[in-house]
Amino acid sequence: MIKVLIADDEYIMRQGLKYIINWEDEGYEIVGEASNGQEAFALTQELCPHIVICDIVMPVLDGVDFSQLIHENYPNIQLIILSGYDKFEYVKNTLMNGAVDYILKPTLTPDGMRSTLKKASERIPGYCLDEKDKGNSLGRSIERYLIGQDQELPAERLSQQFQYGCYQLYAVNIKKENTARVRNLQAVSITKVLYQKIERELQEFKNVHYLQMMLREEVACILLNYDESSSVKVMMQLKQLNDKLLDICSSLLGVCSRRFVSYRQLYDIYQRDISENVDKAFYYPNMKLLMAEDLEKDSKTAKKERFDFAAYNHMLNCKQYENAAELLMDYGSRCIKAKADVYGLKNQMKNMIYHFMEYLELPDSDMEEKRYEFFSRLNQTAYSVEFTEAVRDILGQLVALSGVGKEPNADRMERLLYYIAENYREDLKLADLSEAFNMNYYYLSAYFNQEMKESFSDYLNRIRIRQACSLLEETNMPISEVGSEVGYSDHSYFCRVFKKITGRTPSEWKKLQQR
Repeated sequence: MIKVLIADDEYIMRQGLKYIINWEDEGYEIVGEASNGQEAFALTQELCPHIVICDIVMPVLDGVDFSQLIHENYPNIQLIILSGYDKFEYVKNTLMNGAVDYILKPTLTPDGMRSTLKKASERIPGYCLDEKDKGNSLGRSIERYLIGQDQELPAERLSQQFQYGCYQLYAVNIKKENTARVRNLQAVSITKVLYQKIERELQEFKNVHYLQMMLREEVACILLNYDESSSVKVMMQLKQLNDKLLDICSSLLGVCSRRFVSYRQLYDIYQRDISENVDKAFYYPNMKLLMAEDLEKDSKTAKKERFDFAAYNHMLNCKQYENAAELLMDYGSRCIKAKADVYGLKNQMKNMIYHFMEYLELPDSDMEEKRYEFFSRLNQTAYSVEFTEAVRDILGQLVALSGVGKEPNADRMERLLYYIAENYREDLKLADLSEAFNMNYYYLSAYFNQEMKESFSDYLNRIRIRQACSLLEETNMPISEVGSEVGYSDHSYFCRVFKKITGRTPSEWKKLQQR
């Protein structure tokens, strides 16, 4: 089967491409997706696709530069360019770099896609479309059904494969990227590692029929079918699988649906138990496996928060940037309190931040650079606390870019740092500094970042952990008391921050010092 990689910074466009044709029936397999040229190049090295479908306008590394890298490093890979503009100049350089053809997004059709793919396939050295590869994939059929692309399930094939009377879904969001290991153009994604780990572990499930799927670009979902007498054992195996995934990535959250008795209930169970809850790690940083029954109360009490866009737009029009930032921050806080859909919340916040940026009339190059920086940071937040901090910092930067706020005194940062040094043991927040120094909250956030090259939260954690290291080295104080002594009321959070900064747990650090 011919392997295809899709690269486009618009999620909706990537989804449209995934479902414009039935790829398996045509003899193709989509092996990966990227949101910019840098990710696409890293995935090309990892996945070795035969064809790459690439947008010409992307952040970080655009389609022209990407096509040049592909042409120089992988001349046998066939490149198809996507363009939103009917101007040859936009795609001329990519064609010179060996691209097969270009497709205009506004005129994209299934037949046009098939025709272009055929043209690209004919140029692949040693490959041709094999009729035996053109078979229906049961997993893909169910994926399309669950996301609403198909209206009916392949009932006959399901009946043949699943013959037990009990069904259950398990899902986990595995779209994680180890940004700490990014070097040059190679971003190391652990998504594939996690997915392959699931595949291997499923082989240990005995007397269980299962089907592994990938939904919504990032959710690994397993449909399990077993005899009801095996339910306890299956649950134990799922917990073991979940634990093994956590060994690879500690920020994951597994979700188990309630059991059901017919595959005809599949869509309803998926929507109610999995789709609504699989991103809830955002709200439950200390939980690793959630049962749908336990979250039912949340879904019943959750309400959809409304954003006053008219007021927000009016504030921006009147250059009341601080008020607009406060309004957006309050909206985000209410959404988090209501445990809103995470994907929707992040997208809504990105849209409102971009709207804010448009009013600042930044140069195009700065606008694109900031957009990518801000959006990447929001996308990478794993928990609501991180998300809130990121939004606060971004809004602070936008207020600072607007020119609002007074120039700081020469010794202001020195006084701020002294205040932190004196009060780091307390439940110190940026709002406390804002009040103590009579500075606008958002301006202070941006000012601190600009002067210290790190956020207030990162600086405070660094100060606290440095003091914790001294206490562990110089005293016999229990670790739980050390965390409390330096300002952490939550012991598990203290341990996570300690390891993040030092690379070791507090107990490992203490043992190392005692040698």
